[in-house]
Amino acid sequence: VQNQKFAEVSDAGGLGVGYVLGKFDGILGLGFEGLSLGGAHTVFKNAIDQGVVAQPMFAFNLGDNQDGELTLGGYDNTQFTGEITWVALSEPKYWLIDIEDVSAGSFSSGATNGIVDSGTSLITGPSMEIMEVARSVGARPNMLGQYTIDCEKVASLPDLEFHINGKAWPVPGKDLVIEASGTCLFAMMGMDIPTGPKWILGDVFMRQYYTIFDYGGERVGFAQPN
Repeated sequence: VQNQKFAEVSDAGGLGVGYVLGKFDGILGLGFEGLSLGGAHTVFKNAIDQGVVAQPMFAFNLGDNQDGELTLGGYDNTQFTGEITWVALSEPKYWLIDIEDVSAGSFSSGATNGIVDSGTSLITGPSMEIMEVARSVGARPNMLGQYTIDCEKVASLPDLEFHINGKAWPVPGKDLVIEASGTCLFAMMGMDIPTGPKWILGDVFMRQYYTIFDYGGERVGFAQPN
């Protein structure tokens, strides 16, 4: 990609403790130009315009404790089985889609929306709703605004289901926990974005499905990974 505009951030303190303590070389967004500042063209839009990619799309197989794959300029037929379910974006800015319902156990959100985002590690949702889900499964809040759960309860956790395009897309209960150093972190976190999406379907969701981002068609595709 030629003539790409970059921005230098000399103080990331305002982005939270993760950016202060984390070791990042940089952040490369793969959203739409509606999110750009100063009229900058995104890297992927420049790649499309300059003919660097064969098709205006990219795809992830994040892999679960194994190697994953990012494909730029199309998607990899060898990474999934069955048909692709395509979901039209409700806004080509973030990768925002309509969601008919989010459910887990007795919890049900009703009609809502969310973005599919590889840059978010957990699944996030409105704080009060995440609190309700956490309480129903016995997860407890910590000082960082996250939740932990007794590791012995992991096997009995209910699935979390996103109902999208008339189909349920479950995240198994056992995959709603990240275990590290004997602590089980509940992989859902409250985040209230006043003018933004209600839910963020981050890496915890994307590990379950081969995910295709069709920039040209303004849609997202989901398929069962191999």
